[in-house]
Amino acid sequence: MAHPTNCESAEGHSCRCACGGAQHGWTGSLKLARDPSPTARREARDRCNVRWTRALPPSGPRKPSKARQAATDTAKVDLADWLSENPKTIENIQKVGDILVDTVIKELDERFGGSNPRDARKRLNDHLWCDILATSAEAIEKFSEAIDQIPEYVTTVIMQSREADRRGLLPEALVRVAVQAAWAPIKKMIKPTGIEELQRTCRILAVLICPAPEKHKAVRDGALLPLAKEGLLETSKERLKQVFPADWVRRLQEGLGDV
Repeated sequence: MAHPTNCESAEGHSCRCACGGAQHGWTGSLKLARDPSPTARREARDRCNVRWTRALPPSGPRKPSKARQAATDTAKVDLADWLSENPKTIENIQKVGDILVDTVIKELDERFGGSNPRDARKRLNDHLWCDILATSAEAIEKFSEAIDQIPEYVTTVIMQSREADRRGLLPEALVRVAVQAAWAPIKKMIKPTGIEELQRTCRILAVLICPAPEKHKAVRDGALLPLAKEGLLETSKERLKQVFPADWVRRLQEGLGDV
């Protein structure tokens, strides 16, 4: 689909694009990761550092919401740095991202788009994709011996978590179709990719595609936390510890070990 580059490389923490959020941010992050020169990644990190300093100045009022945004922005740059040395994961992320853009969006357009699919897509901007990815990563491990149960589990968890977080309640039928359309081709990646790598792929894409991980509990707990435990977010760890709830920080520290 035709798509504005300012959404693909977005650093803002909301998405109102007619892509329905399916292309928000992640394609720009992969572009950074694929760049053989580290210059663009350094510039992105410098912008994060400026936002962090402004949010937590040595004097004057602190801005917690801005600090949380800067911390998760730093995590995304850290992931781009890590991906620059792991091209196979880049390609896996591209495959899963393309499933959302080329398969799932088209299915939702046909089933729920009505006469104006572009307008209908805009209601998907409220964290549907990162919900699917983060919950799927959890389900891949939980149901490794019962793969066919994953779509039902993911749909149920998304509906429950969105209600608990007081997030916009999408129709269950729409969520179910989106999950099933995404899962069918993702399932085919398990054998050639491996469960652990596919989990990592879904988690990284969940963080990169999410417009506001600092506000999205499913992404913080299901994607950002395990990635940090893997040691992928070196620069971010201290910032995340400063701005996220104590229980989240405790779980992060428990998993770090010698990382």
